[in-house]
Amino acid sequence: MAHTLTKEDIDVAHLDDLARALSRHGHLTMIVTDGVPRLTVLNRAEPDRYATVICERGPGGEPWFWWSWADRIAPVADLDHAATVIDRSLR
Repeated sequence: MAHTLTKEDIDVAHLDDLARALSRHGHLTMIVTDGVPRLTVLNRAEPDRYATVICERGPGGEPWFWWSWADRIAPVADLDHAATVIDRSLR
């Protein structure tokens, strides 16, 4: 029987892609899956600078990366832009 991907599975996959992109910027990342899946991003050089990112649907139904305080970052289709915005905010 084929496994059907849930919204949570898809969101975690998007967060994993973002985690890899942010690792290339030198950040430490961790995906947390209890409750709403989220990505914690830590600036290795300044550990007190960190952020939490979630994946939720935008107004048109497409998946976006969002800050934990409910501001949109970028659509998941624009992974490089999302990583750049997050990187800038943590520097």
